[in-house]
Amino acid sequence: MNRNVTFCFLYFLGLAAVVLVTGCLSAGAEVAGTDITGKTDVCKWQDGKQAVFLLEFDDSLVSHIDHAIPELIKRDLIGTFYINPGQKKYKSQQLEWRTEVKAAGMVLANHTYTHIGALSVDAWDRELALCNEEIARCCPNLPMPRLISYAKPGGLPSDHWLLSDEEMAASLKKHNLIERPRFWGPPFEGNSVEELYAVIDQAVISGEMGHIDFHGVGGDWHVVPMDLFTAVLDKLVERRSELWITDPISWHQYATERETARVNVVKANERGIQLRLTCNADPTLYDLPLTLITRVPDTWSACTVSQGKTTCEVAVIDGTLQYTAVPTGAIIHLTPVSEKTRP
Repeated sequence: MNRNVTFCFLYFLGLAAVVLVTGCLSAGAEVAGTDITGKTDVCKWQDGKQAVFLLEFDDSLVSHIDHAIPELIKRDLIGTFYINPGQKKYKSQQLEWRTEVKAAGMVLANHTYTHIGALSVDAWDRELALCNEEIARCCPNLPMPRLISYAKPGGLPSDHWLLSDEEMAASLKKHNLIERPRFWGPPFEGNSVEELYAVIDQAVISGEMGHIDFHGVGGDWHVVPMDLFTAVLDKLVERRSELWITDPISWHQYATERETARVNVVKANERGIQLRLTCNADPTLYDLPLTLITRVPDTWSACTVSQGKTTCEVAVIDGTLQYTAVPTGAIIHLTPVSEKTRP
């Protein structure tokens, strides 16, 4: 995931303004001090997509390597794979998990080391830590510490869970693990094309997050047949223009940052703008770009946007810009570009 982003915001002659964003600020909403330019929409979801969808896979199964990931790659889709590195099935394909899965753009997540439950605080802590360590080995280019998605192992007797909810939550926090939504998917729910399509359609209608979860894909256990699996993927491709198809941590980061996003326009005049985007979340763990749309003067056709070491040119379309920025507080520079200055 590319976290080097740029950000363009707010033109607004000679005035400084502060915009507090909670959820989504409509592009038609009034910005303090003006009712003409600088009206800004902080998109509910990345790239202005209408809703979010997640594909999640449990137990690091052989069929994930053999069947699921190749079908995802064919369609340029992302999946999140909850691994158990201490189990034989993972070790039988450890090289593939360590090299091919991340290279294919997939995301690895924590399903504990051996999928045996929580018998003591120390044992539970070790289960989480060892799984995180294997994820780090598979993804050496990603920073640590960072947020990692977590799924509680299912199908275990009650006597395999001897920790309190508070003890388990403390361990998750210690290891920067974020628990995903409850498992939903075949063969427990959604055993027909119609049922699975309805979940995807409902996500678009609601404008929220939808997800379908899997174990075996065309093999192993709790199997989803290949024709049903590929039908789900083809439906997501069909609705790709409306859906941000991503991983659970990116969804969590975006929603968390958006809730308290704050833009401070430090300087604004005809020659350019300086501004700062912040949020209340810890910037070492919450550094996903937010997408914004801003009304700018009709005389602007394009802008050079820079934040930190990243610079790009963004076109103005119908008097608005769509752009992204990380809410880390780094100064953002926006400069209008004229045809004369272009090489």
